[in-house]
Amino acid sequence: MERQEALADARLTERLRQALSPALPHGASLIPLDILVVVSIAHHLDQPLSVKQLLAVLPYSVTGIRYNLAQLVADGWVIKARNGDDRRLVHLRPTKRVAEAFAEVRAEVLETVDQPPR
Repeated sequence: MERQEALADARLTERLRQALSPALPHGASLIPLDILVVVSIAHHLDQPLSVKQLLAVLPYSVTGIRYNLAQLVADGWVIKARNGDDRRLVHLRPTKRVAEAFAEVRAEVLETVDQPPR
């Protein structure tokens, strides 16, 4: 029984990874995905992150985070927005594209959860 449960868990994880592939930007590194998750959660909690806060939250090198963040901004996944009170402070905001991609992943994963194990 334990083996079947472990197999089902592995397959669900595999499906999750497959659900991420077409919807979200990631390759060999999961840094872009982690950036999108952290930025999106903070934004929806009305606590938008600064770049400095993002660097403090993620367990990656500063160089890796900055490189991937620049790519996400260039590709239209994240917006750098200036704070009205302090023009020096930049907050990170997800674009509508992130919400759509997360919804696509959720739908794919929920569809998988409802299917019987192979």
